[in-house]
Amino acid sequence: MSTLVLTPSQPPTTIHHQRQQTNKSNSSTVDPLRARYLIAHKLASGGFGEVYAGIRKKDGMPVALKVVPKKRMREVNTPDGRLPLEVVLLRRVAKVKNVIHMLDYFVHNDQLVIVLERPEHCCDLYDFITARPNGIDERLARDFLKQIIQILKDVHQCGVLHRDIKDENFLVDTRTGQIYLIDFGSGAIFHEGIYTDFEGTACYAPPEWVTCRRYFGLPQTVWSLGILLYDLVCGDIPFVDELSIVKCQPQFPAHLSSDCIQLIEQCLSIRSSERPTLDECLQSEWLKSPSSRDLCLAHVPRRRPGRNSSSSKSASSSSRGNSL
Repeated sequence: MSTLVLTPSQPPTTIHHQRQQTNKSNSSTVDPLRARYLIAHKLASGGFGEVYAGIRKKDGMPVALKVVPKKRMREVNTPDGRLPLEVVLLRRVAKVKNVIHMLDYFVHNDQLVIVLERPEHCCDLYDFITARPNGIDERLARDFLKQIIQILKDVHQCGVLHRDIKDENFLVDTRTGQIYLIDFGSGAIFHEGIYTDFEGTACYAPPEWVTCRRYFGLPQTVWSLGILLYDLVCGDIPFVDELSIVKCQPQFPAHLSSDCIQLIEQCLSIRSSERPTLDECLQSEWLKSPSSRDLCLAHVPRRRPGRNSSSSKSASSSSRGNSL
């Protein structure tokens, strides 16, 4: 981790002011990141950068440190000056329940380091589903989807569009079944107009992006939810490339209920105007049926390279964070 020798960012928050005061009384060579955090092993890497496990020294709190190269760092103008967009988005959702929150950040010449909460006893939904290759029970999937929709509604109310809704970006607490949303690196400020850029994962992209390179934020979110729901109950994603996205002919296993299939098909409507809203999804017959978290857990997840050797999930993993 020798690359993480950083100076603190220009800061509006108390934690940054405290750091500045501390630095005045110490040597100018003190590394403010290492002064506050112990940095351990790498947790993940991809097109977004790298994530490391760490510990906050003052209280032993587990943290994750996300390192983003400057070339991947998008910036926006704010009243506090020009700041990384991901930092701005994380500040906006700071009070949203079940979002992994930012604790601190540092900017250096060639990288951004974001310090995040790291809840224990969690795995991402990719691993959770991988351990259940035929998908998870519909009652548990129903509970997960209800949680996910509520999180997204709260995020949108804060003026944030995540744009990378997929299994790898949700954590599940394997003791309680609680879901957490992570990684706003592909996100954007929410607005009602047309988006003409896409920073999410290729095989979750909606057909209007594939064909026209434009989309509306809410229908794009609902399309991704349809992909995610299919993934939850079938064990893999339905589309592997642009052609299969545009054709939009998902194959459903025999064990799925008709109400579940209907909701997936509605979310995966080719015409974005025909997709349900998040509230309409919550009012679907499938989500009105009983749900359960009791089916979760008592499982130690283990990462596998893919659910099938040539599976679409492998394609999803390899295209993580890449735009089409």
